[in-house]
Parts: sequence; C-alpha cells; structure tokens
Amino acid sequence: MPTMMKVYAIIVKELKEYMLKPGAISWGLIFPLVFSLAFIARFGDIDHLVPGLVSISALFGTTSFVSSSIIFERRLRTFERLLLSPVSYGEIIVAKILVGMIFGLMVSTVTLLLVLHFMTYPLWSVSVTTLNLLLSNLTFAAMGVYISLAIFNPINVMTWLNIIRLPMMFTSGAIASLTLFPRWFLPIGLVTPMTYSVDGLRYGILYYYDVVPPLASALTMIFMTLLFTLLSIRSLRRLY
Repeated sequence: MPTMMKVYAIIVKELKEYMLKPGAISWGLIFPLVFSLAFIARFGDIDHLVPGLVSISALFGTTSFVSSSIIFERRLRTFERLLLSPVSYGEIIVAKILVGMIFGLMVSTVTLLLVLHFMTYPLWSVSVTTLNLLLSNLTFAAMGVYISLAIFNPINVMTWLNIIRLPMMFTSGAIASLTLFPRWFLPIGLVTPMTYSVDGLRYGILYYYDVVPPLASALTMIFMTLLFTLLSIRSLRRLY
C-alpha cells in the first residue's frame, strides 16, 4: 500500500476514535473558545489580540487532540497493534501530526471567524493568514506529538502539556506584545514556538509584526515542525 494511503487510513481512524474524547473537547475546543469570548466581553476592541487568540486556539486544539489519542493508545496498549501493521514509525508520526493539524485548523478557524466579527479593521490578507494558520497548526501538532511520546508515564502527559502551554501564552506576545517587556525577556520569547505563530498571524491579519519578520516566522515554524517530527520518531522507537 502506498505511504499516503497508509497515512490517510490512520488519519480516518484517529478522527473517528478520538474526535469526541473529553480531553480533545474540553481543552481543545471549549477552553480556547471560552478564553476568546472572555477577552471579547472584557475589551470589546480586540484587533491587537486577535492573532494571539487564534494562535492559542491552534495550540490547544492540536496538542489536546494528539495527546488524547496517544494517551489512550499508550495506556490501552493499542500502539503495539498499530506497529504490527505494515506501517513505518515515520508514517505513524506523520499521520498523528496531520490529524492534529486538521483538528486544530477546525478550532482555530472557528475562533478566527468569531473574533473577526468584533474587529474594527478588516483582515489584511486571506492567503497569508491561511498559510500561517496552516504552519501554526502543523508546528503545534508536531510539538504535541513529541511531548506526548517523550513523557515516560502517559498519565502525566496532560500535566506536562499544561506546564508548557500556559506559560507560552505569556512568553509569545499572544496576550501582550513582547516589545512591552524588558529587553532581557526577548530571548525567552524567541525560544517559544508560539511567538512565530503569533507574529506570522499578526502580519497576515493586521499587516504588521512585533519582533519576528513574516518570512523568518514561516521558516522557523517549518524548521520546528521537521525537528519535532524527527524527535517524535526517535521517541516512538525508544518506547517500542
């Protein structure tokens, strides 16, 4: 069977089995939407917050979905059954990342359509925004897969995810611009994957960026996706 057919079969299986799991619904869908609505109700004029809110939705949508599926498969030992089928480690990881990206795209697109209704200015570029939305979800999905496989005890995966995700909301410029922080804080922002998502989306939606130019943001997200993919394959080999 061709590689793409194998990947597609895994994606279909994942969507059917894990779309409505509690972790994916609560943290992946409800939390980002409620979070966005809270800012809309509090501030009203949210133009400068839109890129951050969409990026937060992408982060939680992708990582919650992939972590839910991997946690269940590791705890129920169904990963072994998947590995016994004629698929490679790389095909499994790519499928996990793509299905996480699909779910994240659904959540972040809904968030984007919601917040656009409350913006003062129109969206600057649909194509640039779409590209950065795709890259953001791809990067976060790859990161989520890696973290879910790197943690030895699957019960602790969601705890570690929140330890990583929640600070990222404040170290990436999603809530407050990094230019408002002291200069020594900027390196922390630059090692945060979400920073590149926020600045890329900010450029596509509002036609300006804070600290990272749009091309650099896109290239960095591509690099991070490849890095997390390779690390995930290595972690899967180590576990099985």
